[in-house]
Amino acid sequence: MEIVRVQDISHYQQIQELQVKIWGLKTEPPVPIPLMVAINNNGGLIEAAFEGSRIIGFTLAFIGKDEKGKYLYSHMAGVDPEYRNRGIGYKLKMHQFEMAEKLGFKEIRWTFDPLKLRNSYFNTRKLKSFCYGYKINYYGIMGSEENQRSESDRMFAHHFIGKEPVNNLNFNEVEFDIAHPYKIKNGKVSNDILSYPIPKDISALSDSEIYKWRVGLREAITKLEGHNYILVDTVPKEDYGYLIFVKKNISGLLKSNQKTNF
Repeated sequence: MEIVRVQDISHYQQIQELQVKIWGLKTEPPVPIPLMVAINNNGGLIEAAFEGSRIIGFTLAFIGKDEKGKYLYSHMAGVDPEYRNRGIGYKLKMHQFEMAEKLGFKEIRWTFDPLKLRNSYFNTRKLKSFCYGYKINYYGIMGSEENQRSESDRMFAHHFIGKEPVNNLNFNEVEFDIAHPYKIKNGKVSNDILSYPIPKDISALSDSEIYKWRVGLREAITKLEGHNYILVDTVPKEDYGYLIFVKKNISGLLKSNQKTNF
């Protein structure tokens, strides 16, 4: 397998087709080829993993900027379903981080759905990102098989070059309201390290159950962020997966003088 920056129009065409295959796009169109070309040739970065002449995964990123400075915003990263569970997604992201550093970026940022255990584990444990900045229904109701059953709540993942979150944490489970098992209790956010459960496989649940989990997690993360907690790890257990939240001051985010966007 080889990972390179995309250059040929035929490669952009393959990436378009791969978007449809990965996310089951229906009413939601793939990123147009002219836009991908413009991004890749004007400060952005589109890379593909090749097996021979076939693209089996890709990343798409462009320059982002806020009051603290610029960052590389990774809008898309996907692997052909036929090639999943082979570490290709991880290799693509690692290569993207390396290229970002060469291009002068100190931060790579993207969004993910923290209610999906596989995604949360990958973005925290594997990619060692600091996760904060929860957005409710960020993209609206999406037209893909992957996302159409729920509002598009998203959390921002921040990977800072040369900086990693704390690990090997002993955590306490956030207490729950008896009348509503998905809802965090008021006032129970005083420990430095807390966890919140999410389903092992959200796609296996009914729409009504997904909605309950979505609202509960939304309320919990909003409350935790209001108390300066950052999501730094995900722990799969037999019953649930657990999102691990740490107070910002002990998270590892503030170990250097590097500016952050928290």
